[in-house]
Order: sequence, then structure tokens, then C-alpha cells
Amino acid sequence: MRRILVVTLTALAAGLVMTTPASAGNWEETLLDPPPATVRSSVTYTFGYWILQHGSYPYQGGDLGPTSLRATDEDGTVVDFPGVKARTAGHYSAEVTFPHDGRWTIASQHDVIMPDPVVAEVSVPGSVRIAPSQVKGRAPYDWGPVHPSFPPVAADAETFGPGSDLTTTSAPDVATRAHETADPPGTDLPAWLVIAGGVAVIGFASFLLRRNRGAGSANR
Repeated sequence: MRRILVVTLTALAAGLVMTTPASAGNWEETLLDPPPATVRSSVTYTFGYWILQHGSYPYQGGDLGPTSLRATDEDGTVVDFPGVKARTAGHYSAEVTFPHDGRWTIASQHDVIMPDPVVAEVSVPGSVRIAPSQVKGRAPYDWGPVHPSFPPVAADAETFGPGSDLTTTSAPDVATRAHETADPPGTDLPAWLVIAGGVAVIGFASFLLRRNRGAGSANR
């Protein structure tokens, strides 16, 4: 019985090790399309944006659900601008109106994978400064003629998409690699599912151990 328990716990540990990288990879980078040259308060602008899983390709896990751009001012005031899906996968647009002058930070917002906390900084009145990318290497994806506008890579960027072996700052570089080498759909497992599975396996192993001990006592 001890051998069964050891084998069970070993299998559980192996499963956790195999699943951890997928769970840790549950992140995205949001990229703005070229913004308006000048932004003023109480004026409505259309902001296009891309949500790229692993900074590399549209979300591979099915429906990402509602998305938005979230603007936060220096006092902590938060305004959400709901996004509308475009025809191209991973692309959205939002109607953006800053209610007052000041400095605003734009982030992405959704409930499926880890959103991007700093997409751009906006001075109102003034201009939109798109944040440098923290993704140093992007996984290959065949974008075709419609593709994101990739910003310059930050000097301290150290993040790599899965399977990437190049530093990418523009869409043509990404499009030269085959889409099939990107992560397959559904490889990211939620952490709660991993934990629940571990608890269930440990509980079952403990039950088998107690039952075996009870049977041994009865036979004495």
C-alpha cells in the first residue's frame, strides 16, 4: 500500500511540474494602433487595440469574452472603455473619451488571462505615449496583411513568447515564421484546477491508506 501511495504522490508532483509553465504563461500584451496626434478632454476618439496572448498571437483558448481599455488618472479615478471585436482575430476598437484634463495611464481589462497593466500614458490635453514593449522575443505567427503595430522593445525587456528564438520589433519579422509552431489551444490550465486536482488525488490516496490499515487490523 505504501508503494501505491508513493506512486500516486509522485504522479501528482509530476503533473504539477508539467502544468506550472502553462499556468505561468497565462498573460497577454495589449498593443494600440497608431493613436490620434492630439487628445483633448470631452472629445471622443476611436482607439484600436490588439490583445496578444504571450505577446505573440490572438488568444488561443476560445472566447476571451468582453474586453476594454481602462484609463486611470493621477487621483485613482478609473474609466472603462468597452471594446468591440473587429473582423480580424485579436483586434478590437473602443470609443475613448477622457472626462477631464490630466495624466492618464491606459491598461487592458478582461477576466480570462492576466491583462496588460501599462499599455500607454496619455497627457490631456496632449499626446498618447505608447509604452515600450516588454516582450523581447515573440512566438511565430503568420499575420498576413493585417497585423498589429509593434512598438519598440524596452531596453530592459526580458520576456519571451513560447517557442521564440528571435527579437521582434515589427510585424514582417513575425510573419516570416509558421503559425503551427505557436502554442496549441487550451495549453494554459487555471491554477485553481491544478490545486483542486492535487487535493483530490491526495485525499484519495489517504483514503486507500486508511482502508488498507483497517483491513490489516481486522485480519489480525
